[in-house]
Amino acid sequence: MTISSAASPQLSPAGPRAAAPLSVALVSTVSSHGPGGLSAYVRHLRRGLPGDWAVSEAARFAVDGPGRVDYAASEPERLHGNGPRGALQVLAPRAPHRLALSRVHHLVNRRPLAPAGIAAFSAAYRRSLAAAVPSDADVVHYVGAGWELLGFPALAAARRCRAAFAVTPAIHPGSWGDSELDARLYRAADAVFALSEFERRHLIGLGVAADKVRVTPLGPVVEAAGDGARFRREHGLGDRPIVLFVARKQRYKGYHGLCEAMSEVVRAIPGACLVSAGQDAEPPYPPIPDRAHLDLGLCNETKKADALAACDVFCMPSSGESLGISYLEAWAHGKPVIAGTAPAVTEVVRDGETGFCTAPDPDSISAVLVRLLSDRALRERLGSAGRELQRARYTWDAVAEVHTQVYERLVQAR
Repeated sequence: MTISSAASPQLSPAGPRAAAPLSVALVSTVSSHGPGGLSAYVRHLRRGLPGDWAVSEAARFAVDGPGRVDYAASEPERLHGNGPRGALQVLAPRAPHRLALSRVHHLVNRRPLAPAGIAAFSAAYRRSLAAAVPSDADVVHYVGAGWELLGFPALAAARRCRAAFAVTPAIHPGSWGDSELDARLYRAADAVFALSEFERRHLIGLGVAADKVRVTPLGPVVEAAGDGARFRREHGLGDRPIVLFVARKQRYKGYHGLCEAMSEVVRAIPGACLVSAGQDAEPPYPPIPDRAHLDLGLCNETKKADALAACDVFCMPSSGESLGISYLEAWAHGKPVIAGTAPAVTEVVRDGETGFCTAPDPDSISAVLVRLLSDRALRERLGSAGRELQRARYTWDAVAEVHTQVYERLVQAR
């Protein structure tokens, strides 16, 4: 079986179409109803696959799970939401296994005992997954890392119904998704989707066969253009320079360094304001000068789109992204971005062309922020180039086409 591993999302010929519509089961720890890039990926994948295909979805949580891996956390088994492709099936462990799940991490943290931990978790979710994955599924596609463990019973469910098994791990190299436990799942898959060429190389380094790995584009999460004037009016920001951060407020996302940088930014650019949107994750945060911070917390897509339209610069100097879907959202609104130095990010953000890539320390962040906020022509040039790149390479239509091709080839090969 050969799956194209080209780094570019430019599509190769799909070859003969499948003789009949396929049945695809999406399984994940995230939900298409939740926030964040992976939830958007599942959501748009469900929408974008051919209309005559049967596409189902199952996840451990209806909207959003805990901020860290918590094997014992669960919700009641039920259907959640509805839409053209049906409801989300919320998975739940069998009652006799619930108490044991709180101890699973003691097993999986010890390499010799990891198989026992995988077996315990898989036993807990076997019945729920068997009910959620159609018996005639052609492809079971798991979205998540091996460490989250749900991928192992999903793999078993695929093998029981003789379906192909695909994985999208969204690895953060060095910090998430690339342990030996993770690699065990990826190596067992029939296809693995990487979000960047760097991630593809990393997966191959973990022992995944090169012909199994396919790089897929992503698209912006925000689905509508925002109203910047409305946002500025509602929050009394007038014509103040706005720096926008949208993500979980974590150190690796660069949030702490950005907060520290704002003192120097405000000194050089009076009136500058940091607008942050996202879940609190690693307080306490460095202090920001008075009246120089608007914290939106968790906000809906309309508010986020308005903030993107209103801002002058989008800044998320992250050191650990698998792609950085937030940069695509900023580009969709024609905004320049300040990104971090994560290898996958520097592959997407062209330093000096569509934005800047900077170290996450306060001095580096403030220097590039002051440069951009002081030069409107530079902001417009970078933002325009970013929008052209996003429209050419990073769209959900391209995502759906890549997956359609890979699924069909998997089924033909089997």
